[in-house]
Amino acid sequence: MKRIVSLWFPKLSTDRLARISKKDWSDRAAATVVWREGCPRLAAVNPHARAAGLRPHMRLADARALLPDLVTEAGEPQADLRLVEAIAGWCDRYTPWVAIDPMGGALADDIEQTCSTGGFGGDAGLLLDVTGCTHLFGDGESGERALLADLVTRLARRDLTCRAAMADTAGAAWALARFAERQTDLFCPARGQRDALASLPVEGLRLEAPILETFLKLGLRRIGDLYPMPRAPLVRRFGEQPVRRIDQALGRLDEPIEPRRLPPAFRTRLAFAEPIGRAEDIAAATSRLLAALCRQLEQAGVGARLLEIALYRVDGSVDRTSIGTSRPNRDNPKLMKLFEEKLGELDPGFGVELMILAAPEVEAWSGTQDALPDQDSPTVAAGADGTLDLADRLVLRLGAENVVRLLSRDSHLPERVQVVTAIASTPATAGAWRRIASLKGARPTRLLQRPEPVEVTAFVPDDPPSVFRWRRHAHRIVRADGPERIADEWWRPRPDGSRPPAGTLPPVRDYYRVEDDDGGRFWLFRDGPYQLAANGLPTARWFLHGFCA
Repeated sequence: MKRIVSLWFPKLSTDRLARISKKDWSDRAAATVVWREGCPRLAAVNPHARAAGLRPHMRLADARALLPDLVTEAGEPQADLRLVEAIAGWCDRYTPWVAIDPMGGALADDIEQTCSTGGFGGDAGLLLDVTGCTHLFGDGESGERALLADLVTRLARRDLTCRAAMADTAGAAWALARFAERQTDLFCPARGQRDALASLPVEGLRLEAPILETFLKLGLRRIGDLYPMPRAPLVRRFGEQPVRRIDQALGRLDEPIEPRRLPPAFRTRLAFAEPIGRAEDIAAATSRLLAALCRQLEQAGVGARLLEIALYRVDGSVDRTSIGTSRPNRDNPKLMKLFEEKLGELDPGFGVELMILAAPEVEAWSGTQDALPDQDSPTVAAGADGTLDLADRLVLRLGAENVVRLLSRDSHLPERVQVVTAIASTPATAGAWRRIASLKGARPTRLLQRPEPVEVTAFVPDDPPSVFRWRRHAHRIVRADGPERIADEWWRPRPDGSRPPAGTLPPVRDYYRVEDDDGGRFWLFRDGPYQLAANGLPTARWFLHGFCA
């Protein structure tokens, strides 16, 4: 059975301003202001302003009439959203499943959407799926209550006003966090949401404003008042929303909520009795976490492709770093060697009270150590020489975009037979064109990025060249092999997206492998067959494309 925690921050905007040492926000009546419905309105008010009768969504002119010395500050929804995301990251210490509350008055990414929907009131919320996590704080119901108490206490130390409720469903937890009158009602025992919600106002069902107004006019003020009502007349009068919300809150209907980060399949945590800060202690704790995680991976028959470690500091902030591997890996010493490259980037601050190691990306374990494939035999198992281990360390130091390798591509054109990919890419099986090209002879060991024009002299126009001039230097040919005719890939679109006209021959190249009198070996080609133009000059040109071993 699921257990969901709903966190509600009713004064998020004012708490944020009070945290950045704005004295007026603690000593005087103050409010944030946004432009809404054609005039400036209050978005959030602090306790002094609320005691004076000011409320969110009130027009600024009316607020000034009641309280002339009101201190105002421009609302910053993006700053509020960043604070919510920071709190959500901190809540990962309790569960990997954390979502920014999409229900009710949750913050939105778009400022205009936030203001236009009326959900911009300076508050925000989070949802935590703590199923299977409460045993860290105790057994059964006592562990669930201890988790709630620890959560609220730690947030209060950060000067954040918060209400936390736990229930079997997100809808029930949301309603309890915002409308429960007594502190003891914030905890709903398993399967007890029907009785817990009965006394709450109908606003806890997150209904549209016209439906709420009609319910209040009809005297339906509590959620329990809707329980005995026939469902068919209720749907005909108000639509499906009331019935759907009741079913979601009572657990009869699932309510999908997407977490802000995909929960990792494997993770380990280590809490400390006293905060640690020395680099040696952090490294020792990482090694201990890694050993436990590798045992989990071994039992599941998988290997990690991405590992992330998070340091939860005593000031409420979180510092993270991650490592990636080019193949599934669960070798503790090798993974620890990779972490040693990254642990120096972590800042323990005033001390670390909790560390969590997670594996967000895993793959099936094959039982062998794969390695970089050879061009001639891409399926040969390797890795004994430590090539991929070296590549993993280079990726951490230089970045994944700077550590690449060449893979074969199914093409017969020299400039397209290889492609630059990441070091962890899977090699492709040799295609038909690659096998045909291997029958024609060895390819040059080095290709120029662009073929360079050369001047060629031949005894007979269709014969191999006898002399060619490249970069003002003449090379006398003593041996030549060819030609090997290669046609363009006519089935591929041109750079402008068009295709060659029907009935036209694709351009061809006649390649020659030649050796000069100094022992140099070159790869030359003639662009098309030898022909004469109307002026008597040859139309084909010669190019140098590469160098042979």
